[in-house]
Amino acid sequence: MANLALGKLPFEKDVWTTPDVATNGDVTNYNSNSGFAHASWPCKYTIDLGSSLQVRVVRFLLWDNLGQGKSTVHSRKYKFTLSISNDGEHYQQVYSNKDDLGGNGWYVFTFLNDTYTRFVQLEGHYNSANEMFHIVEFEIHDEEPRPILGTNKHTFDIVTGIPGEERIKEMLDTAISEKSDVFKGLDEKLKQIDSTLRQSTELINQIDIIRRSIDFQRESVNNKHRGYWWLGGSLGGLIGFFVLLVWFIYYDDHAISIITEASKHKEFIQFTGYLLASYFIGKGLLISILVFAITWCLKNFRAERHNYVVNKHKAMSLTVAISILTGEEYGNTSRGHVFIDAMKIVFAHQPTAFSSEDVVSPSIVNAITSKEI
Repeated sequence: MANLALGKLPFEKDVWTTPDVATNGDVTNYNSNSGFAHASWPCKYTIDLGSSLQVRVVRFLLWDNLGQGKSTVHSRKYKFTLSISNDGEHYQQVYSNKDDLGGNGWYVFTFLNDTYTRFVQLEGHYNSANEMFHIVEFEIHDEEPRPILGTNKHTFDIVTGIPGEERIKEMLDTAISEKSDVFKGLDEKLKQIDSTLRQSTELINQIDIIRRSIDFQRESVNNKHRGYWWLGGSLGGLIGFFVLLVWFIYYDDHAISIITEASKHKEFIQFTGYLLASYFIGKGLLISILVFAITWCLKNFRAERHNYVVNKHKAMSLTVAISILTGEEYGNTSRGHVFIDAMKIVFAHQPTAFSSEDVVSPSIVNAITSKEI
């Protein structure tokens, strides 16, 4: 247990009157004329410990009129700031009552954490009684000192977070030694997270592909249903055509009626050819329209059937691609190439099959399965 400031003079010794009195260890023999160091405020009282040392308690006594057995505390108020530093240039504030009412007597600051410092500075800002700042005693302890017996004291618990050079080196060495283990575990977790994210992304993409496959499947069903409607229309038109043809051949005697009526009225004989031509042209036009309607229905039926096959194959190609991408048995497969080939086939131009001249597209499934995997 040691008072590290005992017998030391401050940097600012030339500014202070009797600066040595504040570090002589006498905390009782002071009065209104002696037993203290004083300087005009604002002023600083800085103790250099010579090297960075661990500090446990800093305490000082500001004149309060309780020396030499007196019992009446003076009403004066001192304002100050206590700071510490390792280099003498950059100070960390420990405590300040500059913006408070101030006080006098003992001020005791206990550092709860390991605090290392070389310079301890008390800066006087104000004295309500006069222009002087009075320090009766200034102590710096590396261990818990004996308690102060008087009642005029103010105690504070301080956490500074300023370790000494040795402590900093020790902390750095510990951090470096633990770094590999800490970051090794962190790297493993990051890899797991990255792998999970990739799998999630792949799963989302696969779900999207499945949805598109379902869309193609639904469209193929619609093609099939529309094809049935066009086929029904074709059959209806064909039946109508044969009924009309049978009617014209076996039951239609309109041409005979024209000739018979013309023979009865000689003035219409010259128009007989015209009437017969108009009649047969009308029949031919009616049959042509019916044939055109049948042909149109059949072409649309063929196109819908073709699109049904195409969309069915597209859905199958996506299903096969998903199976290859997710199947364990295809672990060595160039899955990216398979997927790209599937996409090329899905989005490639397809013939409509509306005309017999359209070239039938190759089998999508064959194109997928023909790849060397």
